[in-house]
Amino acid sequence: MKKCAFLFSVLCFSILNAQTDKNVEEHQVQIGLPMPAILYEKGISNNSTLSLEAVTGFELRGCTGCETQYGIRAILRGQYRYYYNLERRITKGKNISGNTGNYVGGLMLVQFGNPIIGDIQRPDIFGVGPVYGIQRTYRRGFFYRLEGGVAYLEDGFGSGVGLILAARIGWVLRKRR
Repeated sequence: MKKCAFLFSVLCFSILNAQTDKNVEEHQVQIGLPMPAILYEKGISNNSTLSLEAVTGFELRGCTGCETQYGIRAILRGQYRYYYNLERRITKGKNISGNTGNYVGGLMLVQFGNPIIGDIQRPDIFGVGPVYGIQRTYRRGFFYRLEGGVAYLEDGFGSGVGLILAARIGWVLRKRR
């Protein structure tokens, strides 16, 4: 019985220690620009996170001799990120707070067709695919993120493979390490 209690104690200590020694932030909220966005990122392992982002997208359509149309629509993005260079950044004495690092991951997105504001109607777009990105967070909470990848995209007209590019600047809303 004492052996079981000791093993259970060691296991519990290991699990608690593993959860507090993450290289990534336990929780992180970001407000993004240039189009308004809010992102919640949750650390799920030593170097991995899950994130959910609500962002707005802008579309402008015009032609010679016709009326210019525009649309601001909602986009919902879910993402798994594996930050692969955090250990190397720590070894070199570089910043990793605010999940500052390079990552690979998977992205799933839904762009809603009906605009919040505007008059361009289109079907909803669904996409899923791998991405590569970099994220840097500075002392006062300012961050930037660049991301690219390919995705399988589907809308009311058909499906195919397309390019996913994203750039975001903004602020992390909570204290970082």
